[in-house]
Amino acid sequence: MRSRCVYKNNIPSILDEIGIVAADLISCVQKSYGEMDEETVFDLKVIINEVLINAIMHGNNKDAAKSVKIDAGLTEDDSLFLIIEDEGHGYDYSEVCKGHKSYVTNPFEMIESGRGMKIVKGLCEKVKVNKRGNKVIIFKRIGKQ
Repeated sequence: MRSRCVYKNNIPSILDEIGIVAADLISCVQKSYGEMDEETVFDLKVIINEVLINAIMHGNNKDAAKSVKIDAGLTEDDSLFLIIEDEGHGYDYSEVCKGHKSYVTNPFEMIESGRGMKIVKGLCEKVKVNKRGNKVIIFKRIGKQ
């Protein structure tokens, strides 16, 4: 599968950077791909926000001296790939997801931590986490379905 990179960045672990990065990344994707529908743009904002929050807060423990590497591109089948890597020790993605039920009748029963990645998983076609647990690779279809 051929792909082309449309965005690269390395940001400090500062939460205030997230909105700027999300807007910049989506703008770069739209320049390369073309306009996207509102639902896709909304999904991308949620995905970028959740993954960067995890990397900054949980991966790098909000240590501004540590950075988060971001790469994004488009595949020939109109999917966006997003690679986010922090400098943290990582975590076991499958164990975090196991702690969340697929269907919860009482929202107060949900575990506080780990919901972000469950949301991301629901919005994407594919989510992969490296063995160490500090690098997430996401594929999100942005083309016409």
